[in-house]
Amino acid sequence: MKKEKQRLIILCGEAFSGKTTLSKKLFESFGAEIVGRDRIYFTIEKILALESTPDEDDDSLWNNLWPVAVQGAKNQMLIGNSVVFDDNCLLFRQREDLRAVAKDIGVDFSLVYLDIPVEVLRERKARNKITRDRHDVPSGWLTEDAINFERPTEAENPIIYTENFPFDRLLDKIGRE
Repeated sequence: MKKEKQRLIILCGEAFSGKTTLSKKLFESFGAEIVGRDRIYFTIEKILALESTPDEDDDSLWNNLWPVAVQGAKNQMLIGNSVVFDDNCLLFRQREDLRAVAKDIGVDFSLVYLDIPVEVLRERKARNKITRDRHDVPSGWLTEDAINFERPTEAENPIIYTENFPFDRLLDKIGRE
């Protein structure tokens, strides 16, 4: 069996856009490790009682996990693994951090922007209140994300992934060997 070409797949999108669901499908297709702040948070939340973090400290905690997640992605690539970076990557500089790591290591990268309408994001959040399929985020974060999100531009060469985008087409655009 031929080994997949090593790569970094950066997922980018607002809360409830489907990044984690997509990361799991990409994991299955590429055998890539999934790295991101959510995975780190949930790994350490019980040990550090993170659910008890006061709201005023929450943003700081979240921002401090960024360099840890980037280093984790780098470490995985250094040992020869492909990585799906499952994070919102709302800011251009965050995506640049990851592109620089991939370039330094000599790994191909793709940016996948999950472009989901805000109405759908709100519906998913409301449905999640009932189903609890994933952790919830404060409602204010959806509004804040929409305001602060530096959507990828054509210069970043994103693969724009929408609700009806065929998964096989995404795999073709990422490029499988």
